[in-house]
Amino acid sequence: MANFGEVLDELRRDGDAWSVVIPRTWSNGRTVFGGLQVALSVRAMRGELDRTLGDGKGGLGALPLRSLQTTFVAPVSAGSPVTLRAEFLRSGRSATHARCDLLQDGQVACTTVAIFGAARPSRITLDIPRPEVQADPERLPDMPYIPGITPEFIRHLQLRWAVGRTPYSGHDEPHSTIFARLCDSGCSAEDALIALADSIPTPALSMLDKPAPATSINWMLELIGDPSLLDRERWSLIGTDVRAGADGYLSQTSVLWGPGGHAFSVSHQSVAIFG
Repeated sequence: MANFGEVLDELRRDGDAWSVVIPRTWSNGRTVFGGLQVALSVRAMRGELDRTLGDGKGGLGALPLRSLQTTFVAPVSAGSPVTLRAEFLRSGRSATHARCDLLQDGQVACTTVAIFGAARPSRITLDIPRPEVQADPERLPDMPYIPGITPEFIRHLQLRWAVGRTPYSGHDEPHSTIFARLCDSGCSAEDALIALADSIPTPALSMLDKPAPATSINWMLELIGDPSLLDRERWSLIGTDVRAGADGYLSQTSVLWGPGGHAFSVSHQSVAIFG
């Protein structure tokens, strides 16, 4: 199975765009893992920034990623070519904006707008306290891969529930706290953080007692600090709350803490659920 970094490294420039085929082992139901779609889009945007504004040796293409907003427009079929068209939008004194459309069969399937920005001095430094969790991740079981029930991409990750329950267990709380680790330790820190931040199932699935589809329809990710400081050999902790839900749509927020207690990202998602 191609790991996360290997799939990203297959991204190739194709004229004024980029192209790649995503392996079926990264499937998530009818589509492919959203974190992989976004990581590919960010790579394409970095390539476009470097080509448009950089000097070929990093340039603005190496600016830290600060936030992104993604809309998952349509399912992406694994095993078939996808095209990514990235464009530079604007560069100001503080921030640089770029956009990427991921297309399949000529139709937009995912669109992402990202903000890149250099660090600057500030008197404001705040963190989100990491919750106290009594469970030892080394004593918890991994979420199992069950063909036809759990998504294919879950085989590339380790997810261990500290608070809450696995999907379809009839739990009564719309919250989970999960230890997470990406099996690929060779990809970049930024890529790994994107993958981990989108890795866990919505806690709403744990409230159901039988399988039902659920899919993210948009995702906002805010990065806090330098992703390279995240120790990927150890366990990250992801806390997720479904804050509201009606008419088959959910609003949820997640925070990802590193093993040292720093919050590396905050996610906000709208999720469509069919159960």
